Amino acid sequence: MAPHLPVSVRFGAGPPSVIVDASLALSPAGLLAALALTRTAQVWLPRGLYSLLDNDTYYRLNPDSMGGFWLPGDARGALVQAMAVELEPWRRAWQNGRLSALVHWVGYAQSESVLPNRADSGLLARFETCCASFDRRRGDDSAAAPLEECARDVSALAAALQPDQAFILTLGAPGGGPPPLLDFLSANSIAVRAPAWPERDDAGAALAPALAPLAASRTDAAIVQVVAPVAVAIGAGWDDADWEDYDGAEGAEPDSAEDPWRGACALWRPLLALEAAA
Repeated sequence: MAPHLPVSVRFGAGPPSVIVDASLALSPAGLLAALALTRTAQVWLPRGLYSLLDNDTYYRLNPDSMGGFWLPGDARGALVQAMAVELEPWRRAWQNGRLSALVHWVGYAQSESVLPNRADSGLLARFETCCASFDRRRGDDSAAAPLEECARDVSALAAALQPDQAFILTLGAPGGGPPPLLDFLSANSIAVRAPAWPERDDAGAALAPALAPLAASRTDAAIVQVVAPVAVAIGAGWDDADWEDYDGAEGAEPDSAEDPWRGACALWRPLLALEAAA
């Protein structure tokens, strides 16, 4: 039952960004892990998570409505039911300020966003463009279920934060297999290089505080890094008029003829792979 832990290494001048995927956030120790990570990393949450928190009573009663088509088929029902149970503590942590004061996110308006560096208004343009392009790849005009929206958001945010380091912390697979998030990316034509990881690994030290709560709750975890070369060219910056257009405009998207996901791929490796119980 001993977990396989990564080798911790030092990281560079600034702490990397860790984007906590909803599938991991809504695991039994996900809230504690996210709070612990704020000590060593800039922690981001997907915008779609707030759709779940704002309607937590409904989703606790109707967990299947949360979505999650890419979750393992045989285990999906049990997984989304377990995730729905975790919505209540997340909502309480958010409302009492314990969580909102420590994490970052991109909202539907400037006033709803909390960014580490307010001067980087280009981040919002890159994020919205990556989200809109991802939706076009999905090829479905219907609204995405909340877990699908969260998976899109973490992928788009990882692309938008480039060239800064950004790691997605997501639910892993038993025995260290490919995390379910990769099935979501593959379904949307994002290439996966698996398992693949740069020789110099800055993720280990930044993610170390999450290991104890995840191991204690027996939660398999993985890290994913999105490489999207075209995305960095989007939105050098927005002027005041752009900010005014963005405020309150859900789905606002700056003009861009280029697909930010062209040539994109995802790298991954297990962070915490627990042995199956005997």
